[in-house]
Amino acid sequence: MKESISNANFPRDEEDRVYHISVKVGEVANRVITVGDHVRARRIAKLLDSEEECGHPIFEKQSQRGFLTITGRYKGVPVTIMAIGMGNPMMDFFVRETRASVEGELAIIRFGSCGSITHLAPPGAVIVPSAGYCIRRNIDYFADEPLYPELKDKPYLFSGHFKADEKMVEILSNTLKSAIGVIESESEYVGPVLTGGLNVDGCSFYSSQGRFDPTFWDDNQDLLKEVALKFPKTHSIEMETSMLFHLAHCAKDPKKPIKAAGCMQVFADRLANGFIQPEVVALLEPVVGKACLDALIQIDIENEMSPEGTVWECKK
Repeated sequence: MKESISNANFPRDEEDRVYHISVKVGEVANRVITVGDHVRARRIAKLLDSEEECGHPIFEKQSQRGFLTITGRYKGVPVTIMAIGMGNPMMDFFVRETRASVEGELAIIRFGSCGSITHLAPPGAVIVPSAGYCIRRNIDYFADEPLYPELKDKPYLFSGHFKADEKMVEILSNTLKSAIGVIESESEYVGPVLTGGLNVDGCSFYSSQGRFDPTFWDDNQDLLKEVALKFPKTHSIEMETSMLFHLAHCAKDPKKPIKAAGCMQVFADRLANGFIQPEVVALLEPVVGKACLDALIQIDIENEMSPEGTVWECKK
């Protein structure tokens, strides 16, 4: 560790940068797209206005802990693209530390990949959930001496639902359908855009998403069946989007609300055990990335940050 840190409860360095994503106020815009993959983030960033067009450099910050932040303008509107890696903890770092680095309302779109658990969304489809919930591995179930014997028959625990922002879902869905429709008519391996269902986040890629690994004791052989019985409107399963909805719901400062939506490319068909082809990803990803940007700039923001003193302040 090279930084001098203050405040063990919410660590910041001497420049007032938050500990994990390493940004400070004025470096992250009120409108954010988050992805897992650094390569995906950089590809989307190529769509940003040029430095000549927007009158300022495009800001880029790579944190020591694996977060990539790119801030610029898209069609004149300040936006941030942030790559955060995978899983619930990374989403928690991202949401809390971004929230601490932005003044006013914060709007977040997650653009990721997922497994499909519906025949309505084969590999190459795009899912826009209206809400999400979480599955957690019940660690105590696997203990030699469980602390909660009343849960001894529950290797996995399900949460209730957390809604995405309805207006953002509508904007994102319409924008994606318009964009995907162009290539869907030309390729049988792209589309459709499926909206209105549920997403479920597992706390891992393996056990809590029902993947079988004979090397480990997981007791997850009936997990996807349980998902279908409990919540039959579940379309997708992954590790981040429902956590985003949960944290947006729990952001209770009225001066700093968070609204969120998400879309996921279907990579894995969990019912038929199929997987997307690289050429389909190459065709689909840039279209979805652009659609996310087009949707993001349509979102109304209350108490949006003034550009003065920010990395997107025009220097012309």
